[in-house]
Amino acid sequence: MESFDIISDIGEEFHRYRALMEDSLNSRSSLLNAINTYQLQNSGKQLRPILGILSAKACGGTVNDRTISCVAVAELIHTATLLHDDVADKSDRRRGVKTVQAEYTPAASVLTGDYWLSKAMTILVNLFDRQIMEFYTNAVVNLSEGELFQMQKASSLDTSKSDYFNIIYSKTASLFIGAVKSSVATVCDKEEVLMNMEMFAENLGIAFQIRDDIFDYMPSLNTGKPTGGDIVERKLTLPLISALDLAAEDEKIRLKRMLRDRKTNDNRLVQEAFRIVEKYSGIYLAQQELLKYCQRAEKALSFLEESSYKRDLVTLAKYVGERLY
Repeated sequence: MESFDIISDIGEEFHRYRALMEDSLNSRSSLLNAINTYQLQNSGKQLRPILGILSAKACGGTVNDRTISCVAVAELIHTATLLHDDVADKSDRRRGVKTVQAEYTPAASVLTGDYWLSKAMTILVNLFDRQIMEFYTNAVVNLSEGELFQMQKASSLDTSKSDYFNIIYSKTASLFIGAVKSSVATVCDKEEVLMNMEMFAENLGIAFQIRDDIFDYMPSLNTGKPTGGDIVERKLTLPLISALDLAAEDEKIRLKRMLRDRKTNDNRLVQEAFRIVEKYSGIYLAQQELLKYCQRAEKALSFLEESSYKRDLVTLAKYVGERLY
């Protein structure tokens, strides 16, 4: 399943969202306009806006200009974090395409990220809605704290399973929640609806990140994401954490020694991490967790009346949970 299969159900609303993005990012700077165009042309699945629009429609509402503003804010914030992350991680490519920092400069990437974030804040301020502002300020706080906590754990090399789930809630699920809750709030003010949709967004966001982390240990999938990047950056994610919980003590010590020694050859480090993940079924164990969160996401939607939009949300949850091996 590809995201454009679902876009056909929300074609008009998605077009309005894209138009608002392009209009919002128009600048007096020709360089910034060039970078913005480059980034827009290389957008990913744009899952957060899709989720926001589908959620609003699934909750029985008619998508309005405020809804479109909310989903644009989600994508602006998400892209701003990617532009910053690419510089922090020194990433040359994303989804097989050169990053802004590689195509232009690291400084250009940071400043463009700042610009996208400021545009998101501008749209939020113009909504004059304290509740929606709160949804997104909470998300931005979580995003920042999650990144810094992950950096802390990459330094101490003691990421537990609990730490991992705290990190991915902050880094990924929090913005899923912001996109979904804000969009639903523009068409429905029932607290029960907002709570159920928050549960859906949280569980789907966690599942989405687990899936992405599994990809890092599956080079055969050819996803466009370089494999082994997480371990090279000293980020311990669920496949490796799950495997290390079962590994022999000498294997744990050996891997941590390699991680602490910054002179360790990257290829050797990746090979050792992959060996441990394979030996102790780290991908299988992570896949089981992934499926659990997808099932929780789907269950959270059970209160909704049947519609094509609910079916699309369920389809997304099932797709994220599909076996990867």
